[in-house]
Amino acid sequence: MERSYKINSILHIAKADFLQRIRSYYFLIALGVCVFIIYSFVPPVNAGYTMVSLGNYRGFYNSAWIGSMVAMCVPFFALIGFYVVNNAVKRDITTGVGQIIATTRITKVQYLTGKLISNFAVLLVILLVIMIMTIIMFFVRGETSQLELGKLLFPLLILTVPAMFIIACLALVFDSLTDFSPGFLNIAYFFVWIFMISGSLGSPATDVLGGNTCLIDIKNAITTMHPDWNGNSGTGILVTDSLGKCKVFTWQGMNWTPWIFLARIFWVVVAFGLVLIASLRFNRFDTSVIRIKKQRTSWFTRKPAAVTDNHYSHSGISYRDLPLGGARFSYFSMLKAELRMMLRGQTNLWMFLTAGLFTASAFTPLKFAYPVALPLLWGLQILILSKLGSREFTNRCNDYIFSAAYPLKRQLPATLLAATFILLFLALPVLVSVLLCGNFYSAYAILVGAMFVPVFAVASGILTGGSKLFEVFFTMMVYAILNRVPICDFIGAIEKSQELGLANYLLIITVALLIVAFTGRKRQIIHSHTWQR
Repeated sequence: MERSYKINSILHIAKADFLQRIRSYYFLIALGVCVFIIYSFVPPVNAGYTMVSLGNYRGFYNSAWIGSMVAMCVPFFALIGFYVVNNAVKRDITTGVGQIIATTRITKVQYLTGKLISNFAVLLVILLVIMIMTIIMFFVRGETSQLELGKLLFPLLILTVPAMFIIACLALVFDSLTDFSPGFLNIAYFFVWIFMISGSLGSPATDVLGGNTCLIDIKNAITTMHPDWNGNSGTGILVTDSLGKCKVFTWQGMNWTPWIFLARIFWVVVAFGLVLIASLRFNRFDTSVIRIKKQRTSWFTRKPAAVTDNHYSHSGISYRDLPLGGARFSYFSMLKAELRMMLRGQTNLWMFLTAGLFTASAFTPLKFAYPVALPLLWGLQILILSKLGSREFTNRCNDYIFSAAYPLKRQLPATLLAATFILLFLALPVLVSVLLCGNFYSAYAILVGAMFVPVFAVASGILTGGSKLFEVFFTMMVYAILNRVPICDFIGAIEKSQELGLANYLLIITVALLIVAFTGRKRQIIHSHTWQR
């Protein structure tokens, strides 16, 4: 009887969490992004770019090659999958479901096991869509009509399924760290993901996700079959117009050695071991041991004067005898209040790092201040900006704000203007430097970027109801600027982006996102008023 209760408890937790996730916007967005990645990672032969480069050879688009190319996308699937399934425990804490679970006989291991099964099931649904899309891409891109399902899908089953389980475990481990904010954990995983990708390039033994396994086997095969191969290889978005001149390499599929299976089993066991370790420190929603952060008083926050019970002042005038004040609106006061809300309660570490990077941008050469210090400085504000579009619902005060006078004309523009002011103030040293150098395009690009980032944060928060989407994409964009990727340069710091006039396109995107933000907020206000009636 007790055994049946434990199994049923685990299954009910897994089922409820699974249904909650597949009904979310993040799940639909993840499916769309995965389909786009597969479509892009298997480009036409004459596309002008390639995702898998073999130097003076190119792969023949048969079942084995297409299946392996999709399997090499597993790092991207791992990044997307994590952000789909994480925050399960935090959501139960926020909604109060965790406190209800804490009153039952469900143990920590049972609860986390149910969440792990749910995470893995959601990722397997995504993998099922990936497999269907892989079959479709064979008929769209294949250079042969001979479909070999085994060679097409085995790389996904053998490499991607264990990777999905590893990501399900990592998401649960991160989620059990209840002392940290979800935004911080979202950013931290991105750098863990970068570390795992870098480790996979060093040695097959450190290839956690198995993304480099297929490329290693392909390189061994082409070395044996074609001694004239120049030895060049790589993965990523590689622009080239010489694929038509390359010789064709026909690959017959992976050589599935026991070491490949042992490596996958090893990392699966390690990931599950991390879950067991996390269960030891998981507090099972015991609020008495959750660390409560004391409200910090900083120079951003001014303590309001308390109203005393004394009806008379020292001058002998009663405040009750004073005339009633008329209702009036001050946009400056609202803007000041928005600035205080954004900056209030920030940690001393955040203040120290912001001041340090601001000083560095002012006193270091422009070659460092513009492409390095400024994106880091703006990236440091991610946890402030990411809450702008969803804080009303997160703090459950949307009914109060939406019932105020003209929230669409007053509150939302004030939020955007306050965030833009913060970014422009932080960019002031670089902005002055580029103007003194006569680089007016860079000044224009910084101004556009200072408008784009808050609008993107607000629009993504309104559309998704959370901060995760902005935190993930903005972190990736800042990282891309630091690595000199022109397409992600929203401040005009990279010379290639200036040649492309990227700021002009970014301004159009900003206007479009602004329309989306106001339209979405208007729908929220209308829905709130309709529900109140």
